[in-house]
Amino acid sequence: MRRANIFWGFFLILLGALFFLQARDIIENVFDFIFPLALVLIGGWMILNVFSKPDLANDETFSFALQSAKNVRYKFAHGAGQIQISGGAPAGQAIVGSSAVGMNTESRMDGDRLTVEVSAGPSVIPFIGPSSGVWRYQLTQEVPVTLEVDAGASGLEIDLKDVLASRIELSTGASSVNLTVPSRCASLLDVEAGAASVNIRVPSGIAARIRFDGGMTAMNVDTNRFPQVDSGFYQSSDFDSVTSRAEIKIEGGLGSVTVK
Repeated sequence: MRRANIFWGFFLILLGALFFLQARDIIENVFDFIFPLALVLIGGWMILNVFSKPDLANDETFSFALQSAKNVRYKFAHGAGQIQISGGAPAGQAIVGSSAVGMNTESRMDGDRLTVEVSAGPSVIPFIGPSSGVWRYQLTQEVPVTLEVDAGASGLEIDLKDVLASRIELSTGASSVNLTVPSRCASLLDVEAGAASVNIRVPSGIAARIRFDGGMTAMNVDTNRFPQVDSGFYQSSDFDSVTSRAEIKIEGGLGSVTVK
């Protein structure tokens, strides 16, 4: 909120200056300058967010209790901004995450499954998003989960190493994605990416099967760990004999994919 106050403070000062200049007949119509002024301020705000230190202490959070759920289904929808998803939710909590204007959250029980839905707007706009500029979410590590992420022009940091995520679905547009697959269970990762840079990390000791179907996407796979079997197909030699493994399916457009 403090950063939003700074933004609006500058906006009102500059707007007042424009009205002063109009009153002195230096400019004819103040409203001709409103749109360029807004663009300048938003651009300056975006640059400030890159170089400024996140104000984590002032971020507001929300949480949903795990209740009696035996498994959790998460559904995230984001238009733009920086997003961090990891394990680490406190005991008894299904999720703890950033709370801000421009978001909707919902949870519901269906039998022994808890569904958590989070929809949030872009954090690059000062009055929409957390004060730190980064949406942060911590998921439970106590029960099996599935995860669906639908993001637009985003910077995604998803670390599921300690999360019991059996299925992960990621759909993203012009984004930068760093994703670590689970190390505590067998998992299926399904990625659909547009003009994106996708980096997938498979923890040490985890086998993987990787299938790739894409257009003009540069594919870079650690073939020492995951030998190439066929065109667009890579697999650990022990994939069929171990339980700790990840099956990764990637459909790419114009971008790059790295698996290591």
